[in-house]
Amino acid sequence: MRIRRIVASVIVSSLLWSASAMAQQRHVVDDTALRQAIADQAVTDQQNRDAVIGVLQQSHVRELAGRLGLNVTRAENAVSTLDSVELASLAESARMADVQLAGGANTIVISTTTLLLILIIVILVAS
Repeated sequence: MRIRRIVASVIVSSLLWSASAMAQQRHVVDDTALRQAIADQAVTDQQNRDAVIGVLQQSHVRELAGRLGLNVTRAENAVSTLDSVELASLAESARMADVQLAGGANTIVISTTTLLLILIIVILVAS
């Protein structure tokens, strides 16, 4: 009986000691760096949203969406629901389409824009 008490005391003491030692350890990332990373990601996400919405608001895209029977307004609203990874992927396509529109490459723009619209509609249907 006495041995059980000694073993139990040793176990409880070691658990209490390890808990207090763990409480004194520092975090791997400090709060300032974590807040800055979150703020940077928010800025990047907003830039990506602006790029996608900017392409969706162009007249060529609206005309193409109308011919395909797609609702651009619904797609614009869905952009705010995308996560960072989906948003970054669509923004890359949107930026390519925007550059091509500025250069006057109508054939390539239509195929890129169609791809962009199809991706957004697929995401809408999946949600």
